[in-house]
Amino acid sequence: MVMAGAHHRGPYKRRARAVRAAAYSADALAEMGVGAPTRCWRCGRTLAEHPPHRNGRRPSWTAGHTIDGDPNCLLLPEASTCNYAAGAKRKNQLTTGRRFRTSRVW
Repeated sequence: MVMAGAHHRGPYKRRARAVRAAAYSADALAEMGVGAPTRCWRCGRTLAEHPPHRNGRRPSWTAGHTIDGDPNCLLLPEASTCNYAAGAKRKNQLTTGRRFRTSRVW
């Protein structure tokens, strides 16, 4: 039996859902003139200030890791564009040095 990764078990999902809900709630209140809109913890921009994804999709709030890749660290509101870029960067750092190998002798 394959065990689910740390992002798919334990309290992570509940914590991430709460962070996203709080970010959207703060934005809704700011639109009504109460408080300030949520800012991305990584870059400091609001959701409206973020550029769209490469495919044209608007950014959304996600739960960003303060320590990339650690499911047990503090989660803060982060725009999807920043979060996905940070995740890709982290994966690329972890896989640097691995070479693609073919079974064919050239």
